[in-house]
Amino acid sequence: MSKKREELLEQIWAAQDTAYDLMSEYDSLPHSYGENVLYQAEAHLIDRIALHPGVTVTDLANMVRKTPSACSQLVRRLRDKGWVEQVRNTANNRQVMLRLTPAGEHVYRDHAAFDKQCQALTFRRLEGFTEAELATYLSIQRRINEAYADDVRRSREYFT
Repeated sequence: MSKKREELLEQIWAAQDTAYDLMSEYDSLPHSYGENVLYQAEAHLIDRIALHPGVTVTDLANMVRKTPSACSQLVRRLRDKGWVEQVRNTANNRQVMLRLTPAGEHVYRDHAAFDKQCQALTFRRLEGFTEAELATYLSIQRRINEAYADDVRRSREYFT
């Protein structure tokens, strides 16, 4: 491998690390959605429950790539805030399904509006790039994501 290529790959690695750190920090901060303040993890669960009413905690955990225990704790917080309710499945009494309360629906709509604003801002920041440049970036990002997914699979196999 040439020295220049190695340097570029190291810069890409560092840029990915920086992006991860920034996203992690952003996700760890509370956000105001209308009159409600919540964390990204809570907002993402509310989104999934809104889009999949009747989902179980286990299914929700699979969707957001968290453990059922972590999702259960988040659902408990959302329930305590009055945004989510748990309902027994009449066909299977052991199964508890989740749905948003009217207040939770309101939070969902406020979060969706906030996401649209963030997306519009990001798209404006990308206006200077050609469609070909954006397509190239997307292709590269997908390949990087595949590599990360392979790393996750290998780690799961090794540690479980």
